[in-house]
Amino acid sequence: MKIKAMLLTATAAAAILGLASCGAKQAETEAAPEALPVEYVLNDADNILGDTIEVEGLVSHLCAHGGRKAFLVGSVDTTAILRCEATAEMGGAFAPDTKGKTITVKGIVRENRIDAEAIANMEARHAAADSAANAHGSCDTEKKALGQQNIDTFEARMADFRAKIAERDSLEGKPYLSNYFIETLSYTVDTPETEAE
Repeated sequence: MKIKAMLLTATAAAAILGLASCGAKQAETEAAPEALPVEYVLNDADNILGDTIEVEGLVSHLCAHGGRKAFLVGSVDTTAILRCEATAEMGGAFAPDTKGKTITVKGIVRENRIDAEAIANMEARHAAADSAANAHGSCDTEKKALGQQNIDTFEARMADFRAKIAERDSLEGKPYLSNYFIETLSYTVDTPETEAE
């Protein structure tokens, strides 16, 4: 009887340890961060502002000024564009060969607000700049990210900002536009899994 009781106790203890072990592995799996799609980040940016996340997307464009900005497009909605800004921590620039590849970026969700003061500052810099600088403006991809891809002049862009700010203020009580981006801490180039032979 004693041996039977000891076997039952040992079996129960092993089962409990096994369940605890499985539970711990499941908790680790659930806690492991999964890369978010671009669309999710843009749609939920207010709620994850300041959080460190991982986001995955196709690099549609790299900034011509040393690769300091990479623009990721959504996997479902290719009009969804998220700007990722390089930091010294991750090497200061995205590698030129990342363009056209899917990457996973780890970084902090940040917000750049465009309000009346920001517009006034842009206008002052624009007025003070020479004609060569005025001709440059924002790159096409950055304009797309701001929803201004069909606007050709600086003045029209500022008017568009003002109209969008007025609309948001009347609907949400927020007299500014939110331009979300990722302050990049690191990134990896995703490689397609090769099939086992």
